[in-house]
Amino acid sequence: MNDSQLLGALRAALGTERVLDDASTRDYYSHDLYWYGKPPACVVRPVDADQVQTVVKIAAEAGRPVVPRGGGMSYTGGYVADDARAILLDLAGMNRVLKIDTVNRYVTVEAGCTWAQLHEALAPLGVRTPYWGPLSGQRASVGGTVSQNSVFFGSVRHGSAAETVLGVEVVLADGQRLVTGSAGRHHGIPFVRWGGPDLTGLFIGDAGAFGIKVAVSLRLITPAEAVGFGSFGFSDFTTMINAQADLVRAGLGAETFGIDAYKARNSAQTGRKLGEATKTALGVIKSGKSLLSGLKDVAGMAMAGTNDLENAAYSLHLTVEGDTEQDADRQLKKVEAIVEKNHGWVLPPVVPKAMRGRPFPPLRSALGVDGQRWVPVHGILPLGTAAACVIEVEAMIAARQAELDQHGVLYSPLTTNVPNGILFEPCYYWMDEVTPLHIDATELSDPPAAWAQRVNRPDLRAYVMGLWQDTARILAKHGAVNFQIGRAYPFLDTVSAPYAALIESLKQTLDPQGRVNPGALGLARSA
Repeated sequence: MNDSQLLGALRAALGTERVLDDASTRDYYSHDLYWYGKPPACVVRPVDADQVQTVVKIAAEAGRPVVPRGGGMSYTGGYVADDARAILLDLAGMNRVLKIDTVNRYVTVEAGCTWAQLHEALAPLGVRTPYWGPLSGQRASVGGTVSQNSVFFGSVRHGSAAETVLGVEVVLADGQRLVTGSAGRHHGIPFVRWGGPDLTGLFIGDAGAFGIKVAVSLRLITPAEAVGFGSFGFSDFTTMINAQADLVRAGLGAETFGIDAYKARNSAQTGRKLGEATKTALGVIKSGKSLLSGLKDVAGMAMAGTNDLENAAYSLHLTVEGDTEQDADRQLKKVEAIVEKNHGWVLPPVVPKAMRGRPFPPLRSALGVDGQRWVPVHGILPLGTAAACVIEVEAMIAARQAELDQHGVLYSPLTTNVPNGILFEPCYYWMDEVTPLHIDATELSDPPAAWAQRVNRPDLRAYVMGLWQDTARILAKHGAVNFQIGRAYPFLDTVSAPYAALIESLKQTLDPQGRVNPGALGLARSA
C-alpha cells in the first residue's frame, strides 16, 4: 500500500480532519525536545480507543510502523520515528477522564489525559493519585508518563508513576485490545493490579514498544491534612547528596529535590522565577488552609526574597505530609536535624511553597534562561553509590571544562529523592535552533526575535550527545537505572543476556513484525 492509498484508507475510516500529511506537521512531529528522527508519512489524531484500533489494523494491512505520541515532552526519542513510512499516532485528543470511583478508589483516564487535567478533575472530590504527576504535567500525558515512567509529585512517599498504576488498556500490534490487572477478569474492575502474573508491569516503562496504551487506571488516596515546607543550603554537592540519602533512609519527605545556583536563579520549574509568577502566588493563596493563611504565605515569600537561595552553591527543597500540622512540624524538625548533621542551613521555603501553589507551570526549563537548548541525562542510583557517582561525573566535567567553554555548553545538575534511591540528572545547555515544539512546550507567547534566528546546529548536538553518552556510562557503572529509556539509553546493553533475550522474545510474541514503535528500548530497529 503506497502513501496515497494509505491516506485514503485512513481518511475513509477516521475522517479527513483526523489525518494530516502536510510537510509542516510532519516536520513538527519528526523530533522531540532533543532527539531528531524522520518525518512520518502522516500524523493521525484519534479521539477514542476504537479509532486507535482501526489505525493499527490499517497499518498492519499496509505493513507500516505505528509510533504513539503522548504529550510530546520526551527528550530520548520516545516517539521519534526511525522510518519515513511510519504512521504517527498523536493521542493528545484522547484526554477524557473516563471514570472516578471514590468507593473502590480508582480513576480511569484515556491515555492522552494530562496530569493537570486529572488533578483538576479529582481535587473537588477530595482525592488524588499517590504519585500525581511530573513537573511537566501541564502537557505530559498519563499514558506517556506510564510508558516512560517518572517521579516527582508524591514520589518520595509513594514511589514512581509505576507504583500508582492499577491496570492499562493496550492495543496490540494485531489490533486486539488487552486490559491488564483486576479489570482484565470477567466482571472485574481496576481496584488492584495483582491476581496472577503482573501483566500491567510489562507495559510500564516499555516506551510504547509492546503496545499502544489507550487507557490507564490509577489508585486513589485521600490527600494529607497538613503539608510542611523546607528549603536548605549547602556549600558543596556531595554534602547535599549525603543529606538526601539520610532523608531517604529516614523516610522523610513527599517531594525532595536539589538544584545548583544556576537553576536557583534561572529555572521557572525549580527556582526563583517560579516564585515570581502571579499565577503561582494565586495558587499559594488557594492552597492555604484559609484565605488569611494563604495570604500570609505569599507575604512571607515576598519578604523572604531569593538572595539566600541564589547565594547557596546548592539548595535542597522538600515538602512533608502529615495527619496534622503538628505531625508535619515534627517531620520538619527531623529534616532540619539531618540537614544540620550534614552541614546545611535553613533557607526560606519559597520554592517548595511555590511548586505546591502551582504544581504544573509551563515547562520553561525546556529552554535555558537565554533560550539555550537543553537535554538532561539521568540515573536512579542506590543510596550507597550516589555520592561516588556525583564525584565521578563532576570530575569528568571539570577535566573537560575548557572544551565545554569552547563549545558554549553549560552543565547544571538536578537531584530528586525516591523511596530507595536518588535520581541524579546532569543537564546540558547550548545555543541551537529553537523549534516550534520548544515554543509550545514553554508556552512563551512572545519569545525574543533573536531566538527564531538561531540556526540548526547538528555539530553541537553531536558534541552534546558525546557528553550525554559519557555521563550515561558513568551512571550505569554506579548501578543506575533509567526512566525515559526511549531510543537513547542503551537498555539492552545494560542487562544480562537472559534478561535481554526475554525482552526480545516478548517483543517477538506481542509484535512479530516489529511494527509498534520500532527502535524503542532498542528493539526491532528499522534498517
